[in-house]
Amino acid sequence: MAITTLKDIRAAAERIAPYIVRTPLLPLYTHGGPHNVFLKLENLQPIGAFKVRCMANAMLTADKDALRHGVYTASSGNAGLGLAWMAKKLDTPARVYVPDNAPQGKIEKMRRSGADIVLMPFDDWWQVIIDGCHPAEAGFYVDEVRNPAAMAGNGTIGLEITEQLPDVDKVIVPFGGGGLACGVSAAIRTLKPGVQIVVAESDAASPVSAALRSGRPVTVSMKPSFISGAGAPSVLEEMWPFVSDLVDGTVVSPVAKVADAVRLLFERHYVVAEGAGAIAVAGALSSDEGTGKTVCVVTGGNIDHETLSNILNQQPL
Repeated sequence: MAITTLKDIRAAAERIAPYIVRTPLLPLYTHGGPHNVFLKLENLQPIGAFKVRCMANAMLTADKDALRHGVYTASSGNAGLGLAWMAKKLDTPARVYVPDNAPQGKIEKMRRSGADIVLMPFDDWWQVIIDGCHPAEAGFYVDEVRNPAAMAGNGTIGLEITEQLPDVDKVIVPFGGGGLACGVSAAIRTLKPGVQIVVAESDAASPVSAALRSGRPVTVSMKPSFISGAGAPSVLEEMWPFVSDLVDGTVVSPVAKVADAVRLLFERHYVVAEGAGAIAVAGALSSDEGTGKTVCVVTGGNIDHETLSNILNQQPL
């Protein structure tokens, strides 16, 4: 597996342009006033999340014969939505293997988007991700993390950030499998080598922090929380060389602070963010901002209505 290049990312930007939104970059305002923090609003994509970028580029670069039996992936929500969106555009069937603890709202959205849903125990689901395939499938497995074309699609976010905020100093990116963080970093590090790339995690699951401390991927405990799409049992072995090279550090926020960030984005910006979408904002507000300009990637807005209502009303989650 090779890291994506700037040439690959620029080609991806042109290829996926008809299917995505060039999302805005807006300043963050809190109750204390403006900060040197900016929001890259990927929740405004057609599927409500950035995953349309990686899924679009992976499927558009795949051999046509590889798609003739349909496409499938393993996802807790947003990647499955991206897969279903592109499968419909390409007129091919889509199946998503989903962990049985995935948010019900995301499951229903994937079904409404046309995906065939297969629920499975979390450990079995995670094994599909580790293996990069399901033994019963004849279709094309769209690997949102390790597929170089998917990573290039994610890298287009980095291209846009450097164009929208040329003097950016730091970019905070949520971490699920690493395809987003590494793709964004590959673009920004090439164009602006001095920019710091920081991974945002929560105290419910922080595998990158543990790996950086240990110098290798290690298994971490995962606490149940409303945050889906960020955090995992470990950093995938194939991703570790890229993560260790392209990520400068991590910021870990308590789950309660992530809920506060969801509420802040809604009340001050009228932005609906899911837990993973707000985790970078929580990290920015809890860390030392310094004098530089920080961009938080708001990765998605697919949050259950009940969960959002509880957060806004400061009710238990």
